[in-house]
Amino acid sequence: MSAKSRIRPLERDDIPQVATLYELVVRSGSPTPAPGLADYFARTILDYPWADPEIPSLVYEEADGEITGFHGSHVRRFRLGSEPIRIGCGGQVVAHPRVRHKAVGALLMRRYLMGPQDLTITDTASVPTHAMWGGLHGEELSLSCVNWTRLFRPWRFTGDRLLPDRGARVTRPLWSMLDPVTTRFPLVGSRVPRSELNAEQLTSKDLVENVERLASSVTLRPDYDVSFLDWLFAELSEVRSHGTLVRTQLRDEEGTAVGWYVYYAISGGTSHVLQVMAADPRVGDVLDHLFADAQARGSAALRGRLEPRLLEPLGRRRSILRYEGGALVSSRHQSLLNAIGYGHALLTRMDSEWWMGHHLELAASGSASAPH
Repeated sequence: MSAKSRIRPLERDDIPQVATLYELVVRSGSPTPAPGLADYFARTILDYPWADPEIPSLVYEEADGEITGFHGSHVRRFRLGSEPIRIGCGGQVVAHPRVRHKAVGALLMRRYLMGPQDLTITDTASVPTHAMWGGLHGEELSLSCVNWTRLFRPWRFTGDRLLPDRGARVTRPLWSMLDPVTTRFPLVGSRVPRSELNAEQLTSKDLVENVERLASSVTLRPDYDVSFLDWLFAELSEVRSHGTLVRTQLRDEEGTAVGWYVYYAISGGTSHVLQVMAADPRVGDVLDHLFADAQARGSAALRGRLEPRLLEPLGRRRSILRYEGGALVSSRHQSLLNAIGYGHALLTRMDSEWWMGHHLELAASGSASAPH
């Protein structure tokens, strides 16, 4: 790093420059940021309920005050048993092309990993990011790099993945005829058992009241509060390209909450799961309800990240497992790495940066569009 440049915490007055840099490098290539982009960064890295000045986002500032690099920080609160834990979730990392020869991204990442957080995670690491984390003593979350998929309309799912957009649109009427026939065969059948559980919308208050009881078998779990979840659910709902946010709590015949699920539903496409929560004996029942809901909403498939407690029930429900990478972790505390490595952690996509995407949806007019 040049003596005339420095890495420092992001300040509010930096937001316009960060938005300009992000628009130029990641989005459109224009030096004029889309309306709403600066507001997005302010909401998600400065103004959210768990923003922590000790674990800030970082900028790379030149001698003349120009910001040529940025590393986002999203802090999450957990507990290891009764001990409070702060997790730094690495967000967007971007550097101006003019300074990439200085390895600005790597410098920002190294500084962030050296922060006071107990644990650092990322859920969307690219190949270069993976290499940089490895050089900084980060580790891959091997199991969390595996995704599971449950097919409901195999022809539609396969056609959309293998064919270009125009070809997929042309062949969809054929898939709509083949899918109902194919899924009647036992080996590829998409029918799911009917659930006897009663569904209602999951509220922030219900989640806070029940998470400790339902996650009692894990030692590392989120330390949610209502204000954070209200903010999180509102932001999750804004990411329209992922689909419609569904958050459902399930109760048994006696009215006891036995679990919930949160996912993005897309009719005709692949829906994505953010979190499945249930006491161990009811994980399969909650998955059955989730599958039935996704199928009823027209999903061609449902996909999520593999977690140890889901492995057996997913295997029994004809789910396909595939390694896709992207999940990394770093910590100075072996107890935290052990909790994650041995499957004693509730660390889901709802707690990472995976779902963030509304900054890519902003069109020049400020309306939503498909991501670039």
